[in-house]
Amino acid sequence: MNNLDDQFEYFVKKLQKEIDEEESKIFSKRVIELSHNPKNWGKMENPTVEDKFLGPCGDTMQFFLKINEKNNIIEKITFITDGCGPSVASGSQLTIMTENKSIDDVLKITPDDILTELEELPSSHTHCPLLAVKTLNKVLKKYTKNKK
Repeated sequence: MNNLDDQFEYFVKKLQKEIDEEESKIFSKRVIELSHNPKNWGKMENPTVEDKFLGPCGDTMQFFLKINEKNNIIEKITFITDGCGPSVASGSQLTIMTENKSIDDVLKITPDDILTELEELPSSHTHCPLLAVKTLNKVLKKYTKNKK
């Protein structure tokens, strides 16, 4: 490696450290963990139902569900979003909270439940759990409507 490569690598590491330090001042460890390493991320092959929702903030979230249609249990759930880190963390946390739960139980989950699990968010990002809940409720409404 030449000197220019070493300087660039040093710059990148230093910048990442500064970003990490600033992020830890704003967000909880749980938010940082789930935004950097989201659980259940990605599109699902052949879901039972899927849908997306465009939030008022401009972020889009999409959930993919495999539902056991005999007992209405969500057997698997994945998601994607084009949103910020707190949106990723909110979607991820909601998937953790819903897998292997009945649709009736999942419909009782509120944005505040997600906030509690995420150990709070700054007020400028409290719309992120709302986006996750609204999106999932839209998907479940679509599933219920199609089942009739």
